Amino acid sequence: MIGRCADCAAPAPGDESAEERIIVLDAGRGSPAREGGLRRAPRFSWRASTDRVEIYGEDPAALLRGAYDFLRALGVRWPEPGPEGERLPNGPLLELDANSGASADEALPATLILGHGAFLEDWEDRLAWAARVGYSSVFIHTTPEALALGAAPQALYETLRPGIARAASRLGLRLELGGHALSSFLPRALFKFQPELFRESGGLRVPDRNLCPSSARALSTLAERFAAFASAHPEISVFHAWPDDLPGGGWCSCPSCAGLSPAAQSLAAARALAESLAAVRPDAALSFLAYHDSEDIAAALASSASLPPRLELLWAPRKRSWGQAIGDASSALNAASLAAFRKAASAWRRAGGGRVAVFEYYEDAVLFKGAVPPLSSVIEGDLAAYRGGDAESRADAIEVLCTGGRLPLAPRPNLALLPELAAAPAVPDAPRAPTLLADWARAAYGAAARPMQGYWRELEAAWTIDLDIEEGEGSLHMPDSPFRGAIDPPVDWGDPWAAGLPRLAAKRDRCEELFDHLRSAEASLAKAKDALTLNPGRETRAVLAESNEYSISGAVLELNCARLSTYHELAGGDARAAADVANLALSASGAVRRALRRLPDRRARREIGLLIGYFYDLRLRSIRRANARSAVRRLFDLWLSTARLGIEALRATRTYEP
Repeated sequence: MIGRCADCAAPAPGDESAEERIIVLDAGRGSPAREGGLRRAPRFSWRASTDRVEIYGEDPAALLRGAYDFLRALGVRWPEPGPEGERLPNGPLLELDANSGASADEALPATLILGHGAFLEDWEDRLAWAARVGYSSVFIHTTPEALALGAAPQALYETLRPGIARAASRLGLRLELGGHALSSFLPRALFKFQPELFRESGGLRVPDRNLCPSSARALSTLAERFAAFASAHPEISVFHAWPDDLPGGGWCSCPSCAGLSPAAQSLAAARALAESLAAVRPDAALSFLAYHDSEDIAAALASSASLPPRLELLWAPRKRSWGQAIGDASSALNAASLAAFRKAASAWRRAGGGRVAVFEYYEDAVLFKGAVPPLSSVIEGDLAAYRGGDAESRADAIEVLCTGGRLPLAPRPNLALLPELAAAPAVPDAPRAPTLLADWARAAYGAAARPMQGYWRELEAAWTIDLDIEEGEGSLHMPDSPFRGAIDPPVDWGDPWAAGLPRLAAKRDRCEELFDHLRSAEASLAKAKDALTLNPGRETRAVLAESNEYSISGAVLELNCARLSTYHELAGGDARAAADVANLALSASGAVRRALRRLPDRRARREIGLLIGYFYDLRLRSIRRANARSAVRRLFDLWLSTARLGIEALRATRTYEP
């Protein structure tokens, strides 16, 4: 018999005559209360002696978290999802690295976002692994679009939903659902053509504006549709109904809306949906996405009534540099982003809103163009910043997006380290990331752990140089139609197309340093292969698979440097030299495509090839084309670029639908 501690401290022993050599599991008295839509990390504790193990959780999910924490203390590790990712301790006796363990009060609940069909198809391994390494919930990020580059098809989730719901319940994981797939409940067309629909219902103080009968009926229909959708998905704890993904456009600009920002227009509609959700699913929450032009929440709340407590803020800091932590004062871009977050979080809480979560992009292979950088130090610094500030301006949770057209070929550290780093804050001047990375490397690579630690340090240093982004590299431009990209090339976040000559020169000069880190990473990878020559097994597979991953990430980094040199020549006024360097950069683009042949899934090769063609080749070809002497040649190249883009897009369309 085990007594229960009211404050979730270590379990207190009860009857000392209890049978020896037993394991006692105590799941508390049910789910703890969650006030105001807040969901903290599950609280657990355990202790063990030679003959007795006691594991306590405040609810069944927390108990399972405690069991996995105890297994970690025994030496069990899960460096990657799937059957290849389990590492069990060897020998007839098991030794604990501590006699007790407990969750930390400061723990941030972490959410794993499955943001692509490739990850959603692998849901069984992903969910099991997420529970084992400490994630509290899984967010299925979906889209209705046929070309699902940055999200999973909504139809695929509906097909897989019964199995996912059962597994999540069994594993103690909460489920979140939506994104731009639910934009039909927040369509910008309604703001543009029926702005009166949300103005009064959202609580905005716009004088002399009443809903006309047709608008009232439309609003009622919209709310009813969303309520029906929420009722039909009882497995979901948080719904993400976001506006269409149209950064910088699509909002109403009529005279009545002239004083309403995009954030205010979107917030008004979100409040209306949150109220309809509360009527049918009081146990669920709705998220408001602060992203691009809807970040100015504080100003929007100044003209709004109080917020429903189950309306949550989801802050997506896309306007930042990943070369430094968000709290690094050396980055003006990051300093501005963090200040905006804290201002928004404070305003949100003062208005009575629910949980404040951060949506991060550490595993976004769309953003990073087919490769994913190791970011252990940045992640730790980000978590420290999001935990910092006063009580009003802190984050309540961290969410990490996995997207980009393909599963990783090898174990990757970001996703494994994040829940551990979020479980407890680091001690000042004593970063935990290097220690956790070393532990992860030992589990993943065995005898090759030491050289692989060196490999990851060097690769992270190279990416840090590449991802050093300033305001001049933060423009975002999408052509009116994707097929106009050859005439009007797109610009994604981090593309230094608009940077000035001094900045381009400084970034280009650092490419030599970047290449030095890549050569060191290659040397460490070679040492790791040598270390495992006489000891084949899963560790050897992991090292060899990372060699294939490096072929892709190294090629992407070299392409970025070649593109940078092209921009530098163009900014210096030498169009002919820029065209020549653009040819070299297009060769580097071809090297990325050759590296993609290592991907076993043809769909992944096509989709990432489309990303490279869209965000690199179109711009490079336009620079080269502008210097062509023959008008016929320029016209032919323009036609060829457009045709190639269309073919690649067609081949990548609907590839992950059921």
